[in-house]
Amino acid sequence: MTLQELLSLPLNETVSVFNQPFEYVGRAEITLDDGSKMYWLFNDEDGMLSVAPDEEELITFDHLEDEVEADDSIFLHGKEYEFSYEGAGKITSSDGETDMELDDRYLFSEYESSDGEKLRIISNENTGETDSYLGRIVSEDDLNEI
Repeated sequence: MTLQELLSLPLNETVSVFNQPFEYVGRAEITLDDGSKMYWLFNDEDGMLSVAPDEEELITFDHLEDEVEADDSIFLHGKEYEFSYEGAGKITSSDGETDMELDDRYLFSEYESSDGEKLRIISNENTGETDSYLGRIVSEDDLNEI
């Protein structure tokens, strides 16, 4: 399945990510400060697929209950995560089950472990709320329709 096919799916469809079902129940479109788009697709289990079509990047994330503080490097669950990327943007559309409001501005920092695992910290600039997610990159071969 391609990223474009994923982005064209209607809400409440289920896809397979690493042979695990992901029921797509909500979607937010973020217009980043550089003008590019990112999409966050949510399931009903606090999981998220982050799609950056311009970079052809897909990452699957699970929500962390742990409160994580941003720094140059972060130690979590016995691993070290080094800072790798940060971005910011506004929600330009939101459909289905999301807690995201139009025009809310989000800041996010991404960190990577030596084995490729990703840690993303997302902060809502409007409300001050912060969430953390742990994930890994998904290839199109690991994404399938069910």
